[in-house]
Amino acid sequence: MKLHQIVITLGLAICMSLPTFAQERYEADWKSLDSRPTPQWYRDARFGIFIHWGLYSVPAFTRKGGYAEWYWRGIADTSTFLHKWHRHTYGEKFHYQDFVPMFKAELYQPEKWAELFERAGARYVVLTSKHHDGFCLWPSAHSWNWNSVDVGPHRDLLGDLTTAVKARGLKMGFYYSLLEWYNPLYQKDINRYVDEHMLPQFKDAVSRYQPSIIFSDGEWDHDSKTLRSEEFLAWLYNDSPAPKDVVVNDRWGGDTRFKHGGYFSTEYEAATSERSQEFQRRGWEECRGMGRSFGFNRNEDVEDYQTAQSLIHLLIEIVSRGGNLLLNIGPDSDGTIPVIMQERLLQMGEWLQVNGEAIHGSRIHRSHGESDSVRFTRSADGSFVYAILLRHPGRQVRLKTVEASPDVKIHLLGLDRDLGYRQEGEELVIDLPESALRKMPCEHAWVFKIPAKPYVEAPVLQTASFISVDKPLKLAVAIEPADARAYYTLDGSEPTPQSASCSVSLTIQESALFKVRAFKEGFSPSLTVQQPVSILNSKVHGLDYAYYEGEWPQLPDFTALKAVKKGRTYDFSLAPVMAREDKFALTFSGFIEITTAGLHRFYTESDDGSRLYIDGQLVVDNDGLHGAKEAQGKIELAPGRHALLVTFMEAGGAETLKVMYQTPGSTVKAAIPPSLLYHRK
Repeated sequence: MKLHQIVITLGLAICMSLPTFAQERYEADWKSLDSRPTPQWYRDARFGIFIHWGLYSVPAFTRKGGYAEWYWRGIADTSTFLHKWHRHTYGEKFHYQDFVPMFKAELYQPEKWAELFERAGARYVVLTSKHHDGFCLWPSAHSWNWNSVDVGPHRDLLGDLTTAVKARGLKMGFYYSLLEWYNPLYQKDINRYVDEHMLPQFKDAVSRYQPSIIFSDGEWDHDSKTLRSEEFLAWLYNDSPAPKDVVVNDRWGGDTRFKHGGYFSTEYEAATSERSQEFQRRGWEECRGMGRSFGFNRNEDVEDYQTAQSLIHLLIEIVSRGGNLLLNIGPDSDGTIPVIMQERLLQMGEWLQVNGEAIHGSRIHRSHGESDSVRFTRSADGSFVYAILLRHPGRQVRLKTVEASPDVKIHLLGLDRDLGYRQEGEELVIDLPESALRKMPCEHAWVFKIPAKPYVEAPVLQTASFISVDKPLKLAVAIEPADARAYYTLDGSEPTPQSASCSVSLTIQESALFKVRAFKEGFSPSLTVQQPVSILNSKVHGLDYAYYEGEWPQLPDFTALKAVKKGRTYDFSLAPVMAREDKFALTFSGFIEITTAGLHRFYTESDDGSRLYIDGQLVVDNDGLHGAKEAQGKIELAPGRHALLVTFMEAGGAETLKVMYQTPGSTVKAAIPPSLLYHRK
């Protein structure tokens, strides 16, 4: 019988250690480039401003939910709503290039922009130097008569903002598109385009403006070798005049996103998605607009914009999970920032003025939060925990995962007085005075600064799989350090020092919920780590899968396709069944055992489309091309086995599929246990 070993590592950590930036020369290959640590300034600067501004800011229009900066591409397709709208509005013979004299930027005041960004509490700024239309916001010799100095505003828009932003002490960088939709070289000879146009133009912008951050994009058509991205990055790090702590993202070829480059960049992805250890090691950033579009879209109404509270909560959620928020604004073509965008930025700045120490320079805590209303961050030196309440705390705050050091002072940021508190078992109870209840120091979210007792880090389980087929599962347990102890349960109860010790080998005969927790005298106990263990019978358990290859804008009609391969699997994991990372689709079919009658909720989180059917009824519709996105549905079910079908497609980017459910009376959504999945006999 094969021994499945779980190594449980217990660290007495105060905060997550972060890489130290060191200067050295890097080779033009991903192994060397990826070894470069993410500079500390970027990890500390949790909030940045993204700016999409260009010719597309003149029409400033697309359908609701669309990207206005893709205007040229939209009107080129004669079947689209946007093409018809453009012809009706501007005439049959009006071309995209005819917007140039209308892009005047006559009210552009970069110093005012920079002041606004500083007041918003942002630490860095990223301007689109060139989007996919190829129009440049600086005097690029490689885009003669297609840049903002030769035509249109007759002004170095990128250069002027760079000067103004740096004068405010903020980090300044730019976005650069590797592709150009209608550049003849790009369309006909990608190698000449890279050699003669893209690389020299890109290097010119770096040499002129010496950015602290580069947001590369438009990488999906070609791999990084074709785009010579490794060569460019080696030049950037080693020999360019950019700061030695310049930061880049991960969009350098169709093969690089979430794998190579610098920090990992997500876009309109669920803020609550768990991030891998590699995300945390590299650093990650969510970019999105206040509405849906990046470029200004006149078709968006006030209800399409997020409120100040939702934006502040978004920032808190992302930072509590170790990420940065790059929040986009879309200026008008005259150089003014729409008032609603200014207002949102100033509202965020007001909140950060009071609570910024819980955001900038913070570290991820051992738990990102409690329930749906409390999130945590930790100070860089590990001495303070920041408990961020997303709802008004009322007279009393109760925290389950924070234990205050004895004889310390707890504060509500913005309130100049000590707060009363006490420890009730494992709950920290903080009392708020009547004066604070009458007038809180800020709106939208409230931060309690707590000198926290040192704690034992949560156990780390290292194993290939917790699914065993046709045999018991043996777990060998190693504990580190020797003076910490770990205890486990299999019945769903919380482990205590009276539970079974993890110092012995375990043999699990039946499916169970394995819970483990670590204890050390003088320290707060670790958080509980839990892992479902499934002991399966191959004769009845499992799902039948079918794997297809192709490219579709939405989930295809699987009845019209021929599967590349078929087989049996035991959960919804993609890695064992997919043959490549992009342009494929899957179906998982079988039965789910329902044990409790009533209303069940089902969820899929996927990148890209997914659907879930029960007994032939569509319950969850998460179709379409999108990043990691969650959708849900509900259905009344009786006890017994019900037919289950999950369909999925992956067009590009990260391949993600999670299938979860919530049983009647439960408030917790969880992955469907493999022990409840049965294949067709």
